[in-house]
Amino acid sequence: MSHAEVSPRLSIREVRAILAVAEQRGFSRAAQALNISQSSLSRTIHRAESTLSISLFQRGWSGAEPTPEGEVVRQHCARLVAELRREREALLGAGLTTLPLPFDVTWADLDCVSAVVQTGKATVAAGVLGTSQSHVSRTLGALSVRLGVSLFQRTGGGLRAEPVAERLSALRNRLRALMLPLNERLDRLAGEVTGRVAVGMTPFCEQERITQVFGELLVAYPQLHLSALTGSYVMLTDALRRGEIDLVVGLLREFGEDDELVEIPLSEEEITVLARSDHPCARQFVSMEDLALQTWIVAPTGTPIRTYFESLFLDIGQTPPVQPCEIVTFHLAESMVRESQSLALLLYSPRKVRALPAGLVRVPVTLPDNRRRIGITYRRSGGLNFAQQKFADGLAQRFAVDSANGDGAN
Repeated sequence: MSHAEVSPRLSIREVRAILAVAEQRGFSRAAQALNISQSSLSRTIHRAESTLSISLFQRGWSGAEPTPEGEVVRQHCARLVAELRREREALLGAGLTTLPLPFDVTWADLDCVSAVVQTGKATVAAGVLGTSQSHVSRTLGALSVRLGVSLFQRTGGGLRAEPVAERLSALRNRLRALMLPLNERLDRLAGEVTGRVAVGMTPFCEQERITQVFGELLVAYPQLHLSALTGSYVMLTDALRRGEIDLVVGLLREFGEDDELVEIPLSEEEITVLARSDHPCARQFVSMEDLALQTWIVAPTGTPIRTYFESLFLDIGQTPPVQPCEIVTFHLAESMVRESQSLALLLYSPRKVRALPAGLVRVPVTLPDNRRRIGITYRRSGGLNFAQQKFADGLAQRFAVDSANGDGAN
């Protein structure tokens, strides 16, 4: 141990705070888990971010989530805390301590123990550490009290380390070895394309295009943080406005130029009536009056598809059919149709209509004004960063290829 030895850039307190926020997905729950105030936790995270010159967390769908840089830090923090826990249990199990090793032990505590173990004298250790002998003595005394055992025994030649002190010195070296590569990993990451592409998906048939573009992005930019989730339009656009997700892909609402949300059209899909292949309505052309007698699986109230569904029957003087099941997940709706005698109203591209899953067919009925535009919605104020723009461009290219092959609507 020497003055030239590089110290870890994060304190153990900061390490535990970072891991708690990542695990609890929020500052409030993390503060409760650590038994500290939320303001104290926020200051600790801010100090860590200032030390590392990075942002550790961002607002996400399920709360605070690590940034790509924060994820690298989280991994190192998780290894350190796991090692600390293992040694804590080992010391108690071996009877070397009567009280558990405190989780708020500091680098200074461990450095002090290690210096005395190596030098055998408090005065020499103080010189190595650049502090006073009295400070070394106080640190060792306080830690001995917290562990319920003596760390050293006085001899004629100085201080003889007890087994617990030797274990703590070895622990200090292992913990430092776990944290020191963090600087190098963050430096390497600085030359990579990082960032987040968090996509919300409303029900539409070409959702696999999103996963295909995700695959391309991961090959080109392996450090990106990618996530996709399904939900209702209201739920997803609320999350978009709050910054919890970056984009929504699905049915467009055609906002005005002054709206906070911006839309990028990609393609058109058709509102289609779907049935299982042995359903009576699948065998012959049917009227709206016939459809009014069926049970249905349609999107929830307030969505464009639900509004369209009800208008189909109201426009011919019919009461809209009872809808026993509301489902916002596209593939789950298909499964429900396959497992029931209900019909469903879903958005399909021409390509998907020609290749419906086994056991499903399109009901032969003519629906008025049934084309709807599919596209990307994002926040005007936030714009699109490099990674999000790459996603948007990749998705647009996928749909353009479909259109060129005759799969898109004209």
